[in-house]
Amino acid sequence: MCANRTAIRAGSRAVLVALALLMALMVNATAFAQGTPAEPRRVALVIGNGAYPQSPIASAPADARAFADVLREGGFDVVYAENARRAEMEAALGAFTRKLGWGVTAMVYFGGHAIRYQDRNFLLAVDSKIVNESDIRAEGIDIDLILDPLIVSRPAGAVVFLDGARKNPWQQALSPRLRGLTGQPPISGVTVIYPAAPGEVVGDAPREANLFAVELIKSAKVQGLPFKEVLKRVRTAVAQATRDKQMVWESSPAPEFVISSVRKPVRAADSVEQGFWDTIKGSDSAADFKAYLDSYPDGPFAAAARARLQQIEGGSQPKVASTPPAPAAPAPAAPPPAASPPVTSQIVTRDCLQCPEIVLIQPGAFEMGSTEMFDFEAPVHQVSIRKPFYIGRREVTFEEWDACLAEGGCKQKPDDRGLGRSRRPVTDLDWDDAKSYVAWLSRKTGKTYRLPSESEWEYVARAGTTTTYPWGRTVDKDKANCVGCTSDPVKKAIDVGSFPPNAFGVYDMAGNAAEWVEDCWSDNYKGAPTDGSAWIKPQCRERVLRGGSFNNDPRYLRSAARFKYDQNVRFYTNGFRVVREN
Repeated sequence: MCANRTAIRAGSRAVLVALALLMALMVNATAFAQGTPAEPRRVALVIGNGAYPQSPIASAPADARAFADVLREGGFDVVYAENARRAEMEAALGAFTRKLGWGVTAMVYFGGHAIRYQDRNFLLAVDSKIVNESDIRAEGIDIDLILDPLIVSRPAGAVVFLDGARKNPWQQALSPRLRGLTGQPPISGVTVIYPAAPGEVVGDAPREANLFAVELIKSAKVQGLPFKEVLKRVRTAVAQATRDKQMVWESSPAPEFVISSVRKPVRAADSVEQGFWDTIKGSDSAADFKAYLDSYPDGPFAAAARARLQQIEGGSQPKVASTPPAPAAPAPAAPPPAASPPVTSQIVTRDCLQCPEIVLIQPGAFEMGSTEMFDFEAPVHQVSIRKPFYIGRREVTFEEWDACLAEGGCKQKPDDRGLGRSRRPVTDLDWDDAKSYVAWLSRKTGKTYRLPSESEWEYVARAGTTTTYPWGRTVDKDKANCVGCTSDPVKKAIDVGSFPPNAFGVYDMAGNAAEWVEDCWSDNYKGAPTDGSAWIKPQCRERVLRGGSFNNDPRYLRSAARFKYDQNVRFYTNGFRVVREN
């Protein structure tokens, strides 16, 4: 197959067709007549829960089934669950998450009961047993378990319908002053839609509670209708039917796509064409897909070929090198054993009055990654940090950023949201902003400043530990700033250094602000550097964030937790810390 791929990339269409024909003759003709569909690029999760023993919703399963049918007709690969128990909801969510990826159009619909708690929405399974507040997290499904995978996967467009703004006995028993759903802050690339405004419930309207779903299904069936127009029709119909007492709400502008496309019949592939596609479908060469489109412009794989061609030529998707990185040169002495804490000197310094305080980190080795939650945190692999380096003792603050701004080294002036600019971590910055700051520090001090590599970051975060969190295996109160990490919810970034440092003397590696690192995003650690260096790839647009933020729950503060964002996207939770080479 390697020889075949080489011949293809030589550019001879005759060779391509000959190879495809050869492959076709080797495969059962019946299988070819059936065709192999292109990888789905439209995925959906639909859950309809109505069989709640304490508060049944008769319409919810039927609404969900009808909407799932509309999505299937529109070409969506639908993961569906009805009257689901918590374990079944988790399984459906896991199946949906595995289908996500760059460029996918994603749709989520939940019809059922939801409950508000600590400025979050929790979806209830039909077997959820909630007696007190401590049961909410254990029995409910945090909406972030849906939103976070969407953020990480960077789909072409994503919409989440949370049709759960209903009165329910659990909310009334635990927090009778709270009604409906809590508002969702804007998320780049993800639109969250409620049937009623935050704090309102559909049961207060004079019509049936399923009015929103009925209008959604009706409008979504219209072929060729842009989604923004679908939402506009639903909003108008609901408002008119309720005399403006029920107003459909959205967290951010809806993306550009069509649910029910006007589709032309797709012909089946013949044997030669099928073999041609099987030969090139895993290729990283634009010439391969151009050759296919030249020969089969209306073929069953044409859409997939054009999408892949656009990815390659537009540099929208980082490409993994065809050969693994060269191994690091052997160190003069054997590294310490895996996960052994290095002897830290606790040398703390600062290179100028406005510069961040930095602490010296000694070499060592550790086991990087995790198999606890996500595939992209695996495999666990040993990394040896060969050289000492300095790292910011705290996250870069507004005060330190504004010094760069005053001297013209930085251009962006992020909004402090009225919380003050002094010693709070500077946030709402993209990766390029962070790079401009370390470049300014390097010019100002004559030292080499940069962002930490992902492995350097995790090495410092673990500080010699092998547990889930740097302080242990479970969430301890008042160890970090996150949702559920403190006795009293904070819900905002606070002054750096407000919680105890880790064993290396470094603050806030878990929570407060999520932190940009140098590396390009990879879907897993296969082939990752093992010497502490950053993993950089050609045409890289997605970068890694580590540490979680004040807006995340504790799962995302684990030492191994990682996320990704486009490097030129700013978000109000994202900041950074610096590294200085020794």
